[in-house]
Amino acid sequence: MREIFNLMKKSLIIPFSLLAAMFISCKNNEQSKQLGSSVSQSKENASSTSNNNSSNDISVEKAPVIETGIYQDKDSLYHLKYVLETGKTYTLNSKSINKQITTFRDKSQTISQETYEPVSFTVISIKDEVYNLQVKLSGKKVITKAEGQQVVFDTNGKKPDNPDQARMWKIQKAISENTFTMDMDMYGKISNISGIDAIYNKAKSSLSGDLKGKELDDFMTALKQGINPEVLKAQFESSMTVFPTKGLKIGEKWNNDPSRKNQGYNQLVKVDENTTEIRIQGSLPSQSKSDTKEGVTYKISFSGNQTGKIIIDNKSGWISSANFNITATETRSAKKGNQSEKVVQKTINNTYIN
Repeated sequence: MREIFNLMKKSLIIPFSLLAAMFISCKNNEQSKQLGSSVSQSKENASSTSNNNSSNDISVEKAPVIETGIYQDKDSLYHLKYVLETGKTYTLNSKSINKQITTFRDKSQTISQETYEPVSFTVISIKDEVYNLQVKLSGKKVITKAEGQQVVFDTNGKKPDNPDQARMWKIQKAISENTFTMDMDMYGKISNISGIDAIYNKAKSSLSGDLKGKELDDFMTALKQGINPEVLKAQFESSMTVFPTKGLKIGEKWNNDPSRKNQGYNQLVKVDENTTEIRIQGSLPSQSKSDTKEGVTYKISFSGNQTGKIIIDNKSGWISSANFNITATETRSAKKGNQSEKVVQKTINNTYIN
């Protein structure tokens, strides 16, 4: 059980870890504000067409322009923006199923972990095409299984009996029972995250009975490194789907992250009446290295791939649902003369959104 607890401990410190990683090939570094000109041009074209078709004898009332998250420009290219409503709540609830299979000397051991992290965004106000959002972290639940045993960690449930787990439970509960605010423009750019100090204060208060002096100070330093406006900004922006500024054709592939240019792509598969589908395909950077010490040669290699699908609500531009599948294999070996040992660890991660 100690190994299970150690595994859980590593995965519980910082929330949103899956949200930060799930768009490995989706990150768009281009500036999206240029899309505004496309929107204006589309509206002008619509107005001009309406006027030209009007009769001199008949007064024709212009149809109101209905903004949608997914729209086409005059060249029939598809664009994406966020069209959210004041007072409405949008979610990015994640469920992740992670399985690690370790094989050594023809024997395998499997550890599985299910993680649930609900996150919601409520639109407080809209000003100058910028949304002020209230972000709520609604807790965290982790179910870990290994060697026929199961451990459940739930911030909305009972505090664990194990001292280490009880401490982590206090931390996560303090984090999840807070809200903070941030601004997001209609193209997914995040700014002005505020209210994080309340999380720090509550976490510190929750642990003041367990940690003292330097130990508490060190913990708070680590917490602030893991949860701060800069980190949250990067995580949330990674979770927002963004199209290239130029727009997309059906079937077109794109990847605007220069560091992953040859490792994967997104593809606009189809646009229906209510939803848009995006396919994700990619590979994780392969690594391989070896070293020899005292006559023993050590080798390590790593490879993996990613697939996924995102369904977008055409009206709002928000994610209706998504799934991401990552498979990675790490091999470690040691050889000296005719003797050798090898350990293979395969990791399969399936993440579901909303």
